[in-house]
Amino acid sequence: MDKLERAQKLHRLLQSHGSRPVPISHLNDALECGEKTVRRLIADMRLYLDAPILNIPQQGYFYAKNSTFELPGVWFSNEELQALLTIQQFTANLSGGFFDDQIQTIQSKVERLLHKNLPLADNVSRIRVLGSGSRGKRLPMFPLVATALLKRQRLVLKYHGRQNDTWSEREVSPQHLVFYKGNWYLDAWCHYRNGLRTFAVEKIDKASLKSSRCKELSHTELNKLLTQSFGIFSGEPKATAVLHFIEKAARWVEDEQWFPDEMGKWLDDGIFELRIPYSDPTELIMEICKHGADVKVIEPPELCRQVAERLRKAGDQYS
Repeated sequence: MDKLERAQKLHRLLQSHGSRPVPISHLNDALECGEKTVRRLIADMRLYLDAPILNIPQQGYFYAKNSTFELPGVWFSNEELQALLTIQQFTANLSGGFFDDQIQTIQSKVERLLHKNLPLADNVSRIRVLGSGSRGKRLPMFPLVATALLKRQRLVLKYHGRQNDTWSEREVSPQHLVFYKGNWYLDAWCHYRNGLRTFAVEKIDKASLKSSRCKELSHTELNKLLTQSFGIFSGEPKATAVLHFIEKAARWVEDEQWFPDEMGKWLDDGIFELRIPYSDPTELIMEICKHGADVKVIEPPELCRQVAERLRKAGDQYS
């Protein structure tokens, strides 16, 4: 019996006894657990659900007189529900692969979880998980890329770079697979460039495994290169963007997380200041431009110039 089932059973027991105390020994037997587990469950229900459970020493537990307390209908946390609905969405779109039977088993288990723990579960389709930013490409090279990563073998790639619309061949040592904004990326040490690079998996046209072992980077080194700058682009921070948002936009931005180590504060004139370390400005410029006239780049001057140029070109489209 899991914690959810015990909470439901405890609730029904206390309801059925009204204001008559239920002995702890009776609760132990009914919930199939020890006294400590029962007391922890009661403490959690009081703390997280405001359950009005009272206790008379040596007699037992009961609901406060005239209590109208009911258990909440949804038992999932935000994170759990999001994860389960995402799994449901992914598995619903999979078919025809080697693991069809296993995928269907996972899907049926997720369905049972949702129906067991959501009220009116037939209406679960009213909850949507949107894959914003997903490019919707098929990834024929994904199995080979993942194999190289897990087996710690080098890959030779034929890669199409979007920014300059160029093709190149690279020998790389895979370090991480990253699922970011609905798309897969490979963080790998590029032996041609002699540095860490990030590759969009859908732009890998061909790939082959090499028998030679990967160049290994320590977790400390990878974190230093991959997690200290904004967005998907790797590298140690080269600058810190200082952004000023007007109050209307600031009410949204204050509650968003652009970057784990961002620093935000309100200024005296109602402006919200956000400081974001970055390496490559490409993605950051796109995010800034989304806010249009509601944000101004204060520092560094080069980023200010790049954003102004992007917005000027956008304005020229309508002049």
